Amino acid sequence: MSKEKYGHLSWGQGESKGLQMVAALQQTLSMFAGLVMVPLIIARAIGADAESQRQIVTMAILVSGITTCLQCGKLPFIGSGYLLMMGSSSMFIAPSIMAGKMGGLAMVFGMTMAMAPVEIILSPFARHLKKIAPPVVIGVIVTLLACAVIPVSLKQFGGGYGPDYGTWRHICLGTFTIACILAAQYSPWRILRTGSIVFGLIVGYIVGHFMGMASYDAVAKAAWLGCPKPFWYGMPDFSFELMLPFGIAYVLTTLETYGDIHAIAMVSNDGKPVKVENERVSGGLLADGLGSLLAGLGGTTANTTFSGNIAIAQMSGVTNHAVGFQVAVMLILLSLLPKLSALISAMPAAVLGGSMLVAAAYFLNVGLTMIVKSVKKSNDLLVAAVGLTAGLGVQMVPDISCQALPWLKSLLSSSVCVGAVAAMIAVPIVSLAGSDDKI
Repeated sequence: MSKEKYGHLSWGQGESKGLQMVAALQQTLSMFAGLVMVPLIIARAIGADAESQRQIVTMAILVSGITTCLQCGKLPFIGSGYLLMMGSSSMFIAPSIMAGKMGGLAMVFGMTMAMAPVEIILSPFARHLKKIAPPVVIGVIVTLLACAVIPVSLKQFGGGYGPDYGTWRHICLGTFTIACILAAQYSPWRILRTGSIVFGLIVGYIVGHFMGMASYDAVAKAAWLGCPKPFWYGMPDFSFELMLPFGIAYVLTTLETYGDIHAIAMVSNDGKPVKVENERVSGGLLADGLGSLLAGLGGTTANTTFSGNIAIAQMSGVTNHAVGFQVAVMLILLSLLPKLSALISAMPAAVLGGSMLVAAAYFLNVGLTMIVKSVKKSNDLLVAAVGLTAGLGVQMVPDISCQALPWLKSLLSSSVCVGAVAAMIAVPIVSLAGSDDKI
């Protein structure tokens, strides 16, 4: 197996600097909405003022750039060396809102920082995760992650949270964006195929502008230059009552990152199953944990790998980790340019939704492929069925956990959490009680 397929080395001879930049721009644009969405949801849920919201988002962009550089690199013991983007983790929305209502932003960032060592401590034991999360379970996690993106994508596709949600203008713009992405994806020009998401976003943005669907109020108010300030919120706070919710969230995000590393490894190997070295997995998990530690120190929400960007890498065919360093530079520069960040944030919701739906479809393909290629016996297929049934069931009927304890309710409402746990429990049970006929 060539190292180039893994993306370990520099770009191959057939890939120009222009393709690198297009791929990096596409990765940056595709992750930007998700990157700022999580901290905004948390900040607004706990009643943070406009300036605090701006600070949280700015710091999230900066930390994302720094940790993406750590993740894509291969320093001793740190980083997976794969093209993995880092950003705000939706796994921490519920515990962060709990912390915010208890002690404000200082409690959110204090708990984010204090419990980040959970993932750091787990990172050296990456090889043991294979025992509780075999390939079929990882396939279930990746599939459920893709499915979890679909409702959010559809919400944006229909116009977001405005009063005109679901009107024909949003649906048409979102559909037009999808059509542009697919047309670019199957065009004869490689640079256009590589930048299909970028092409769709730019064309959709322009059309949305002329349709009057882009608001530039925030752009006009934003400063041209700004500098993120660590500890802008004051001194961090801590509560023993929140240790369990945050601790469980970190364990789950460890499994999520574990799955992302294996997914990008397979994508980097032309979609074929590949054995990932323990050093890469442990280094990736350590970078993930350090990212959350930096997030707490800086004053933003927990950091983790972005699953959706794996689909972007699959679509473009560019998986070299060198692209990650360019993305990191773009994000760091964006954190210093509030007006440019505001301009990207002003993109019509339907355009973002359309691009997210395409990315979700490609990522779903990655998850299903992992399941199919990991199924060797009928037991494995049953494990996948149990995990997907539990996870999708919770996603379709989220109020099933309405009577649970508050801290447990947020975890039971996560389709990825429930599906992963169900699949892991099913592994030893079906291996003892079920048939082991080969497929």
